[in-house]
Amino acid sequence: MLTEVLILLFFSVVGVALFRRLDIPAVLGYLVVGLLVGDHALGLLTRSHAMEQIAEIGVVFLLFTIGLEVSIPRLIAMRNIVFGIGLVQVVISTVSTLVLGMMFGLTWQAAFAVGGALAMSSTAIVTKLLTEQYELHLPHGNISLGVLLLQDLAVVPFLVLIPIFAEPGAGSLLVPISLALAKGALAFAVIFYAGQYLIRPAARMIAATHSSELFTLFILLIALVAAWLTWKLGLSLAMGAFLAGVMLAETEYQHHVENEIRPFRDVLLGLFFISVGSQFDWHIILDETLEVAVLTVGLIAGKGLAITLITAVAGYGRGVAIRAGILLGQGSEFGFALLAVAITSGLLSLDLSQPIIAAIILSMAISPMLIRHNEAIALRFAPEYAGSLDRAELDMASVYSDMQDHVLLCGFGRTAQNLAQFLKREGIPFVALEIDTDIVSEAREAGEPVFLGESSNPEILRLAGIETARVLVVSFTEHKAAERIAKTVRELRPDVPLIIRTRDDRHLESLLECGADEVIPDTIESSMMLARHTLAALGKDLRSIQEMLQEARKGHYARIRAFFHSLDDVDLQTPDHHHLHSIEVLPRYHAVGRSIESLRRLQQIRIIGLRRNGVTSDDPLSEVELKPGDVLIIEGHPDEIQAAEIEIMSGL
Repeated sequence: MLTEVLILLFFSVVGVALFRRLDIPAVLGYLVVGLLVGDHALGLLTRSHAMEQIAEIGVVFLLFTIGLEVSIPRLIAMRNIVFGIGLVQVVISTVSTLVLGMMFGLTWQAAFAVGGALAMSSTAIVTKLLTEQYELHLPHGNISLGVLLLQDLAVVPFLVLIPIFAEPGAGSLLVPISLALAKGALAFAVIFYAGQYLIRPAARMIAATHSSELFTLFILLIALVAAWLTWKLGLSLAMGAFLAGVMLAETEYQHHVENEIRPFRDVLLGLFFISVGSQFDWHIILDETLEVAVLTVGLIAGKGLAITLITAVAGYGRGVAIRAGILLGQGSEFGFALLAVAITSGLLSLDLSQPIIAAIILSMAISPMLIRHNEAIALRFAPEYAGSLDRAELDMASVYSDMQDHVLLCGFGRTAQNLAQFLKREGIPFVALEIDTDIVSEAREAGEPVFLGESSNPEILRLAGIETARVLVVSFTEHKAAERIAKTVRELRPDVPLIIRTRDDRHLESLLECGADEVIPDTIESSMMLARHTLAALGKDLRSIQEMLQEARKGHYARIRAFFHSLDDVDLQTPDHHHLHSIEVLPRYHAVGRSIESLRRLQQIRIIGLRRNGVTSDDPLSEVELKPGDVLIIEGHPDEIQAAEIEIMSGL
């Protein structure tokens, strides 16, 4: 068992790292790992009942996190998409696959299971690419999220019905389905009331201990107890976990729970995908190429076309409908889970499911390439959509085409809205571009000059008056989007002052290289404001405080960017971040008796100070010789600091 675990870990690390480097979803990496170590390739992994059970628990945690994301207010807000487009899509996809399956000789029960598996789209792939491409809040992004939400909900009834259809008995299905619904209602009631009167107060007590370990154990207990309860009632493990997630989604600990459970979910779900991959016979792609190709094209084109038509009938433009169809035209990780249930319950044989598994895997591999070019594909089949991209998204921005000396705001979140208040008080006109439709509609109703548009689009910037703008401000903190905007702005207006906000200073240099005049890091500016108020409370002169802050801002915060960091600050372990580090010179070190200037690697970093005999001197002279007990305080990038420390210790 240990040998197999080591093999799995090794291949998983190598495979997932490679797929990440190629910007391919990790799901496919796990599937390839399973394929390599399975019986149909290297044969390193023997089929283990314990491994299958662990993999099934991975599906349990997946459903638990899906439940955490089910928000009743969100469902109500997106009800037209969720229960309109989403529900119709799942029904049409399932029924059409059921009919085709029966035509090719499957029983209706097996065809139903296949239809449910193929009706699902990959939440992981779609949301990842939408986020990276900043399309999450655009119309086709909202449609995709709503449909995915319904698909996530639809998994639960499929998990309930597939085992029932596997053993329908001699009589009608009405009795077992009614019994399952009654059991589900009972499980929901028990979990709901337990959550209200037991789990929620217990969660508050455990959170009050400030013990992350205890909180994680508590969440694991809740998820698995709920899964055990539904299993005891004759339902699936995953259904109980889903209901527990829905219950906890309405508490104040939703995001904390999701953060704590994610590592367990990712690892165990990875084992599930490995187990799926290990059972997949890749030879079927060569032996039954035509069948697999037809299934793959049918899955991508058929589902994509269905979603496109449903979206168009719902009243959306052809371009938006095509983009939504492209986004959702692939198989899903849930498809593997439903197929696994169908195989376990005896509805499908493993051999019969091989072409279906191949089609899902291939569709998930092809889909990212289509999604990355969804706009170009939509323009190819709906040329009139170009006009909506350039002008309808910006709405009535042409009204402001004659505006002079205005401020152009990219993003209209809380920070930009606060800035807009100061601009209005000074009588300075502004135009804001935002991709969140909710913010745009609310702001427009309030009379604000805010328009729906992608700030990195040159035509959108022209319509917003980039040629006559006095200043352009990027108010959100996504650095990749800011870099794209900066490059586009510099091509259109090399002379316009460009101010960019960031969360911290990790990407300060890269943003400056892209053309920013000023980069404002939130963390550094907030610490400077804290210093201002503290010094003022101590009675220091406001003018001298202001001069001190201006001095700190010179050279892009060069004097104050570095800081001592914890080993837990994983996000700060990047080459772009400045670190402070103290090195004590011990008697046996190579640097004892040598001057600072004689140590080559110390010249590549900045020496902040030297502490000797309890006294710290700033900017020590380079000819100072180091003594045992000296403490050097240095600033630099992590690699440079490590190299300097090695030289001080050993002379290497």
